[in-house]
Parts: sequence; C-alpha cells; structure tokens
Amino acid sequence: MTSFRWQRVIAVLCAASLVLTSCYSLSPVPIPSGESPPALPAVSVGDTVIITTRTNETKTFVVTAVEADALVGKRVRVVYTDMATLNVKHLRKGPTTWVVLGVVFGILSIMAAVEAAEAYDDVFEGNY
Repeated sequence: MTSFRWQRVIAVLCAASLVLTSCYSLSPVPIPSGESPPALPAVSVGDTVIITTRTNETKTFVVTAVEADALVGKRVRVVYTDMATLNVKHLRKGPTTWVVLGVVFGILSIMAAVEAAEAYDDVFEGNY
C-alpha cells in the first residue's frame, strides 16, 4: 500500500475514534445518606464515575470497589459524605454502532470516489 493510502486509513481510524468518544451519556446516581444500614449506590465495579466533591473538585475514575462508606478506584477513594454529585458514564451501544458505521461508510465512500476519479484521470490523460 502506498503511503498516501496509509494516511487515508489512519484518517478513517481517527475519525471513528472521535465519533466513539461522543457516544457516552451520564446518569446521575443518588448519593447514599447516613441511614442504617447504609444503602449502596447503583454503581458497579468497572463503572466509570464522575464525582464532584463538596469542595468543587471533579474526580473521574473506574470503580474498583464499592464500600459501605465510599467508592474506591485506582489510587482514589471518595467517601459518600464528601460527594456533591455522582454520575455514572454509560456507552450507548446502539446509537454508537450506527454512528460509527455511518461515518466509516461515508469516509470509505469518499475514498472510493477519489480513487475512481484518479483512475479515470490516469486512463484519459495522455495523447491519443
């Protein structure tokens, strides 16, 4: 493959990755209060959470443990009483799939049209 074609392939992959980043939604989750026994939030291990603390810090991490008094991630632990907001990041699989397929198909169609135009020019250039 020529370097120009490799550049096109890389451009398609970059466009697809940009599309993927925009297909997430945030779901607000109620923060547990000081009730007995404590109710755990609707967060599971492996979820990506975005927490705003009462001091207005934003912490984003993947949950590695859900404890009775805190959410734990890699090198981070946030106690429920320190949380002002708790949001869980979810990938919307259905719409994401269709958007990615549409973008990739569109880019591939443009690439095919450019290739066809170049081939057409190559055939009809020159003296006959």
